[in-house]
Amino acid sequence: MGDARRILLVAYNYPPLISPQSLRWFYLSRELATLGYDIDVLTIRLPAAFRELSDRVPESIRVHRVFPGPLHYLTYRFSREVSRKERREKKAPRCRSFAAGALSSLYFAVYKILSSVAVPDIYAEWVPFAVARGRRLVGENAYDIIISSSEPRACHIVGFLLKKKASVPWIADYGDPWLYRPGQKIAEKLERKLLSGMDALTFAAEGTKRLYLGRHHFLKDRDVRVVTQGFDPRMNAEAAGYRPPEGVFRIVYCGSLYKGLRDPMIFFDAVREIGRNDIEVLVAGRINQFADILRRPEFAGTITFLGFLPHLETLALQKGATVLLHIGNSTDVQVPGKVYEYFGTGRPILCIRGNDADTSAELILRYNRGLVTPNRKEDIKQAILRMNDLWRRGQLDNCFSLGPEEEFTWKRQAGIMKNVIEEL
Repeated sequence: MGDARRILLVAYNYPPLISPQSLRWFYLSRELATLGYDIDVLTIRLPAAFRELSDRVPESIRVHRVFPGPLHYLTYRFSREVSRKERREKKAPRCRSFAAGALSSLYFAVYKILSSVAVPDIYAEWVPFAVARGRRLVGENAYDIIISSSEPRACHIVGFLLKKKASVPWIADYGDPWLYRPGQKIAEKLERKLLSGMDALTFAAEGTKRLYLGRHHFLKDRDVRVVTQGFDPRMNAEAAGYRPPEGVFRIVYCGSLYKGLRDPMIFFDAVREIGRNDIEVLVAGRINQFADILRRPEFAGTITFLGFLPHLETLALQKGATVLLHIGNSTDVQVPGKVYEYFGTGRPILCIRGNDADTSAELILRYNRGLVTPNRKEDIKQAILRMNDLWRRGQLDNCFSLGPEEEFTWKRQAGIMKNVIEEL
């Protein structure tokens, strides 16, 4: 390895708070620690009810937790996801008073308003607490490099301020673009200021890299690298697959859904019109307004929403699928990280193309991991029935290459990040 051995990672999203960016740095930090790096993580403090994956962070990684700010303290203190999990574990009854419901509605209305005006995002309330702790850490330790992870974007502000204090190189890791479209003048000016202080940028997708090189001409290609999302063969091996009942063709979707970006409505309607009792669809994740849509009578017995599941349960659900469903984004800027996780399961993928330049669809075709179909109802119905027919004849798995792709393991991605660090 080179001289850089001690890393300060600024990552708001880190276990036990689970999100795509949290999982990204959970796995990358573990692999970098294996490669010999000494890592301190600056992240948020969460209520005791949040526990997921905390026990799987190696003891060699020191995690420093600070107050997330008053608004998000309340958010996490009364998290519906944690409450749902506790009710499932304790079988506690769900009761909610009218007053509690009214307060909750008021709170989320305030949250929505602040989200629309806060710069760079509503998580900026964490910045003063993170910077105060980060400055102490920088004063106590000789770091060789600082890495900041977004989302949320506020992490890059912390990284910028700590770089000034520590006088060491700074890598900014982007999951999503800061801005999808130009026009937000204050945010644009702030990001340009931050970009000018970054020594290197890493992106989770080639599309985001192209966007930034095209938008900010002062960035050089040599300073911008792609470190994709990935999968961990060891965690996949640990997760026991949830097999469907005999004779049931199970389609599983895991991940997030967004109206206008990753919209499942055409797929939902296609499944409903097929109307086969031997075809079941299980959906797990944060799916926003689509959770209410799936409660409508027309979807009863056709599509089951399981809510947000712990990470290992999600891996087990994916391994037990007959077919995994992937819905591409309507933009060509990102690749949903779930597609790489799917690559580690050994199951065929039914991919609904999000746009003509959908990178995730191209990956699935290139590695022969499944079928790709346009986002049209008749095409989706035909694809489902075709895969169902192959399965009934015992030929489904033989049609695709379902072995692990080493290129997309977290170990390989950590190797790319190691190269970025050493070049600095």
